[in-house]
Amino acid sequence: MNTPTPATDLSYASATALLDLMHRRELSPTELMRHTLERIERLDSDLNSVVRLDPERALAEAAEATGRLAQGDQEPGPLTGLPILVKDNEDAIGFPTSHGTSAFRDAPPATRDTVHVARLRAAGAIIIGKTNMPPLGAGIHTANDAFGISRNPWNPELSPGGSSGGSAAAVAAGFVALATGGDGGGSTRVPAALCGAVGLKPTRGRIPQGPSRFPNWPRNTVLSSMTRTVRDAALHLDLAAGHHPADPFSLPAPGLSYLQCADRAVPRLRVGVLHTLGVAEPQPAIRRAVDHAADTLRHHGHQVTPEDIALPDAENFPMALRLRQQVLAHARLMAHLDTFTARRADFEPWIADALDQSRALTTDDHARYWSHRTLLDQWSADVFTRYDVLLMPTTPTTAWPAEGPDLDTALRDRTLPVAYTSVFNDTGNPAISIPAGLTPDRLPVAVQLVAPHHGEGLLISVAALLEQSEAQTRPV
Repeated sequence: MNTPTPATDLSYASATALLDLMHRRELSPTELMRHTLERIERLDSDLNSVVRLDPERALAEAAEATGRLAQGDQEPGPLTGLPILVKDNEDAIGFPTSHGTSAFRDAPPATRDTVHVARLRAAGAIIIGKTNMPPLGAGIHTANDAFGISRNPWNPELSPGGSSGGSAAAVAAGFVALATGGDGGGSTRVPAALCGAVGLKPTRGRIPQGPSRFPNWPRNTVLSSMTRTVRDAALHLDLAAGHHPADPFSLPAPGLSYLQCADRAVPRLRVGVLHTLGVAEPQPAIRRAVDHAADTLRHHGHQVTPEDIALPDAENFPMALRLRQQVLAHARLMAHLDTFTARRADFEPWIADALDQSRALTTDDHARYWSHRTLLDQWSADVFTRYDVLLMPTTPTTAWPAEGPDLDTALRDRTLPVAYTSVFNDTGNPAISIPAGLTPDRLPVAVQLVAPHHGEGLLISVAALLEQSEAQTRPV
């Protein structure tokens, strides 16, 4: 077995690069796993991104993968030997699913994988543990009573965001090249932006959910990935996408390779640049990043048009967002009703209060919520008759304190964290957050691209083009 070349930094190499090294037998899965576990042990005490870890099983599975590759396995799975972490709201065999709350901290180990995790495992990925998240995914920073506060690798005083904050911190800190996420209002794109990772939210239904005892009836949440590169996000989507009967609303296989899309020339596009959506005011560094990305696309021959199109009923955005949060809290209540009814005191007080308050929703409240969702759908459909791709901020600001943002200040300054992201959960459009440099105080900034429904291939092509113009950076 040859050792990796000195230029190969195992902590920050992309998943595709690590897989190439292993398939060429220049790096063994065992060597990579030892490096991964040692780095988590050495650094995660300061970040608290990983909440479950099984080193013994991880090393055993890596040894088995090493043996298969050494014996010349002609058809190794595309992820064979790659360590990955799973967000703690998805079942992974052998690990408890805590949903980021003390109420499920002592849950028994899962006896089956979700469809998503099963597909990654079948591709050869080694599931090494679970990542931290806020209670039931209901937070824009990652903290709970079960495992504590997760911190941003760029500055541990700051948050990696939420709800996939543990996954974002783990990827940014060089623990794994790929972690799973979920996005119901920005829960993948926001942490990716704050941590300098790539966060792809696919079209609603692209990755099957389940099996589950209760459906995601608001249809706002999708499964996703947290990666270091756009190509890694494309590889994940190639393996995770496609219909499964556990999720009757899941989409059929797309009939294309997203990884090939990352290397494909981009045809001349109509790009709409949206700075505010009528509801937010980005910090100057964020605005500069968007304008720089716009200039890059213009340089490559695309028709780039700044046009600040406002969201429907933009002047009432905070109220619409508040109603949205109540409806989603009600969905969470229904999903965990038995446990909540029996053991309310085991939930963190703030999430328990939110679940209780969601019971007060009226028929009129639900009618207003779905009426607004319809307006957003119509708005999106109209925008994409004029543009092929949208470019905008992912977040209005860089990372906030680890204990959470000051929402009163954010409301006053029009910097609510999900101002640019939640709309595309409601409309179901695919969107991706990609790193766009650093501020003078070395905090990541990011831009977001959004495409029409089922346009992940185009989204990945444009994101890969922009990614080439940014120098790679790392926090540790």
